[in-house]
Amino acid sequence: MSVGKVKRSAFTLVELLVVIAIIGILVGLLLPAVQSAREAARRMQCSNNLKQMGLGVHNFENSYKKLPSSVRPAGLTPLPRIAGLTFLLPYLEQSNMYNAYDQTKNWFDPINLPVTSKRVAAYSCPSTPNPERLDGVPELTPWSATFVANTDYSPTIGVDQRLRSAGLIDAQGDLTGVLPKNGNPRFRDVIDGLSNTIMYGESAGRPFVWRRGKQVGAVPTQRTNAGGWARPASDFSIDGSTQDGVALPGPCAINCTNGEEIGSAAFPHPYYGSEGTGEAYGFHPGGAMFAFADGSVQFLSATIDIRTFARLVTRQGGEVAPLEQ
Repeated sequence: MSVGKVKRSAFTLVELLVVIAIIGILVGLLLPAVQSAREAARRMQCSNNLKQMGLGVHNFENSYKKLPSSVRPAGLTPLPRIAGLTFLLPYLEQSNMYNAYDQTKNWFDPINLPVTSKRVAAYSCPSTPNPERLDGVPELTPWSATFVANTDYSPTIGVDQRLRSAGLIDAQGDLTGVLPKNGNPRFRDVIDGLSNTIMYGESAGRPFVWRRGKQVGAVPTQRTNAGGWARPASDFSIDGSTQDGVALPGPCAINCTNGEEIGSAAFPHPYYGSEGTGEAYGFHPGGAMFAFADGSVQFLSATIDIRTFARLVTRQGGEVAPLEQ
């Protein structure tokens, strides 16, 4: 009795190539969707962080009848410099860090470095690259990014007068923001309305310099004077920049640069002095996140006109400032 041969089916080379091509097309279609979903999740976490900060400010105000603004004596001084974000720690479930911080010493003092070198999750946007980066002490030579952990969110302290001189913002009105330094600001000072006035904004990626989604050089040669969450210098005014992010001030309000590069300049800076050089900047496609004084969070488009943006930053300019999203 003869045994018949068993036929074995197999893919031909052409069929295999077709299957591979189909898989490649499907991967090409799915990958952007996966990346978009991941960014949506990161953006939601970023919004939640700013929401926590906004609510923390309201709880702080209930306790102290003022807002948590930074203490920054002028110039190069041995007097303690304390960031408003340090005062906010207990309202972000970081009471242990706050209690371990010695307010009679500077943020970079060896006594405080065990606290200030630690990353605070609520101050970090998950869309920002290199979350473990550190900031340095500006007056030390050589400068070294080895001291304090960074924040992607900072108070907006006001609007640069140079924008008014250039005719890029309204000719009249107070240029002060919700959280100016060295004072006792209150919500009652925000006469433009809490829901119309920005309190915290993204200024992400510092002290590295970023322009339009690309890192420019590397620290220490190229850096902003800003970044550390415990540094009052991380608070930022609105200066705007040219569209390429190279020169400040300018008409671009958001996402052209995260700050003026001072790496090659002498310190104190000829214009900013010992103050920070950060700008509004996020790593979300198309814009950045901002916490308003009423505790709400808004995503503002990178195409927003700087005149409108400045109206949203000032606390008592008396302007009508519709949101552009």
